[in-house]
Amino acid sequence: MTRRDLLPARAAVCAIFFGNGFAIGIWAAQLPRFKAALKLSDGELSLGLLAFSIGAVLLMPIVGWAITHVGSRIATLASAFAFTITLFLIGLAPSLPLFVAASFLAGACNGTMDISMNTNATVVEKAWGAAIMSSFHAFFSLGGLVGAAVSGLLIALNLSIVSTLLVACALMGLLFLVAAFGMMSEAERTGGEGHGFALPRGSVVLVAVLAMFCFIVEGAMVDWTAIYLETVTKIEPERAFVGFAAFSLTMTFCRFLGDAVVRRLGRGRTMQLGGLLAAAGLSLATLLPYPVTATLGFALIGLGLANLVPVLFSTAAQIPGVAPSAGVAMVATLGYGGYLMGPPLIGFGGDIVGLRAMLALLILFALIISILSQRALRTSKVQFSETRL
Repeated sequence: MTRRDLLPARAAVCAIFFGNGFAIGIWAAQLPRFKAALKLSDGELSLGLLAFSIGAVLLMPIVGWAITHVGSRIATLASAFAFTITLFLIGLAPSLPLFVAASFLAGACNGTMDISMNTNATVVEKAWGAAIMSSFHAFFSLGGLVGAAVSGLLIALNLSIVSTLLVACALMGLLFLVAAFGMMSEAERTGGEGHGFALPRGSVVLVAVLAMFCFIVEGAMVDWTAIYLETVTKIEPERAFVGFAAFSLTMTFCRFLGDAVVRRLGRGRTMQLGGLLAAAGLSLATLLPYPVTATLGFALIGLGLANLVPVLFSTAAQIPGVAPSAGVAMVATLGYGGYLMGPPLIGFGGDIVGLRAMLALLILFALIISILSQRALRTSKVQFSETRL
């Protein structure tokens, strides 16, 4: 197939990533409203975040195996529509227990969708014959930015949580329906690649650990920037979404440039510089907790994190002796586990030492990413000459 023939498949994957990011942006912007409506503390809100995490993590180890039997196209579409429905159900929850239960279901669907769409993205990337993973993740970030902006607009129009989620989920469902017609068929299905749980092992472990740290920081930005701005910097509630919007804006912009950046710097230097920029942004946001400086810090974090996860996924797909889909599934399992488990732990810790202190702790994670990135690439045995995509 020529690249012209593959354009519908590439566009469909971009749409799926955009829709997932849009949903996460809506979710992030609504968290302060959930907290206020249900009269929750940071720790109680974290129960919902933890349930979201557990739902995803429980399924992640077997998703890679399941995809090899049903194909990434079917798995992606099924989980995308399921995530749309369960996200709306969260808005109907009248109490903390039901909020936790609905979050658990939405998390399970989102975790399945994350791994499925990334697997389908690697299939399209392989057929395309060039590194295009950063562009897919750019559409995820763009979706998060648009989701946060749409959510802020609907809040300004005084729409309720239920009405906001109804509009957002209807748009998501329509987008996924259109994308279904262009997604690559099940030709990538390989029943022999999956052998049960996709837990990280061997040379994949360090790559997966760095992915976990990246996702912990990114998850914190998704779930806690609005609350941080509102409760720590005392910004007005209707403007609290600007922190996540700034983070998403810089991440989106840099991901669209990501493939060119990696070609010029190489994977190792891209990882090192990204970790340092994220650490600098976290330092700015926590040492100077004012609306402008915190927002600038979140923007800098987006700049630093932008291309780290695409680099790690591409690395996982090239590790000798490991099937590409298996490598991606292993990294995604631990990585998305960090994405989903990190924010609830920040909330529980925030009840003890404060949200500002917990975000400051993430500086250490960003520095670890920068320090260990070269070692991770060497351990994975991916040659540095091959990393300049």
